[in-house]
Amino acid sequence: MAIKKPTRRVMPVGEASMTLMGNQDTRNKGDSTSRKKGECITFWVTEEQKQEMSTYAAEHNTTVSRIIIKGLEIRMGKGQSL
Repeated sequence: MAIKKPTRRVMPVGEASMTLMGNQDTRNKGDSTSRKKGECITFWVTEEQKQEMSTYAAEHNTTVSRIIIKGLEIRMGKGQSL
C-alpha cells in the first residue's frame, strides 16, 4: 500500500501577520468548516456517563451526538421512536 507523504503548507512570503490569530489557516483547517449545518452545544457528564454513552453508541453503530439528537427529538415529540 502506498504511503502518502505529508505536505507542509507554507504561507507565501509577505502575507504573514504580526499576530497568531492573523496567521491561522482559515481555508484548510480540517472538517470544522465542512459541516456548518448547526451550532455546537457542550454539556458536562460524569466519566461513567461518558463511558456508558460511548459504549452504547459503539454497540449500535452510531455516534453519541446522533443518539442525543434523536432522544431530544423523541422527547419533544418531533421524531420517531427508536
